[in-house]
Amino acid sequence: MLDFERVIASDAGVLSPAFEKGEMFRRFTLSRIMRALLTAVTALVCLAPLWAQQPAATLLVQAGQVSLLKDGNAFALSIGQSIKANQIVVTGDNSYAKFQVADGSIFEVFEKSQVTFHDRGGSWKDLLNVWIGHVKVYVQHLYGPNPTSVTSPTAVISVRGTVFDVVVEDDDGTTLVSVDEGLVQVRNTTVPGRSEEHTSELQSLRH
Repeated sequence: MLDFERVIASDAGVLSPAFEKGEMFRRFTLSRIMRALLTAVTALVCLAPLWAQQPAATLLVQAGQVSLLKDGNAFALSIGQSIKANQIVVTGDNSYAKFQVADGSIFEVFEKSQVTFHDRGGSWKDLLNVWIGHVKVYVQHLYGPNPTSVTSPTAVISVRGTVFDVVVEDDDGTTLVSVDEGLVQVRNTTVPGRSEEHTSELQSLRH
């Protein structure tokens, strides 16, 4: 029925059965669409916290042998692949890897290194655990302070938006922390009661 016919019919108090049927179908279809949209929005809201609990880092640059260590076996990583919380990355001789996390922070892993990404259960604050070797971290802080920590067998390095290197030099866990930009706080985990130390730009600490 055309719009002007609908007006005339309405004025006369009469609507055809065909028109009433079409109106019912239209309302039913619209109702189904609205329910589907509401379901989709609800699913997104519910899944958002789950995504937040599953941090990942994407491999941006690779040179040489860069692998994921799982159940004692090494699986080669390639550019574009991601690593998840509690996964271990190892690099071989003359090898290098550059990863980026969701907040824009970047970490580089140099040769003969072994690191665990988000070692403490996927907290964004705890970025890496360096078991041996050398990493460089660029903490993103464009949107304000971004508390981040990196651990080694002997130290916890806490930062708030900075660029720094961590080198675990030997099997005893001797750790060298060097700062390019900003300020870091270093706590020795092997000496109970030892006070925390701070180091700033172009300075180093060894634990």
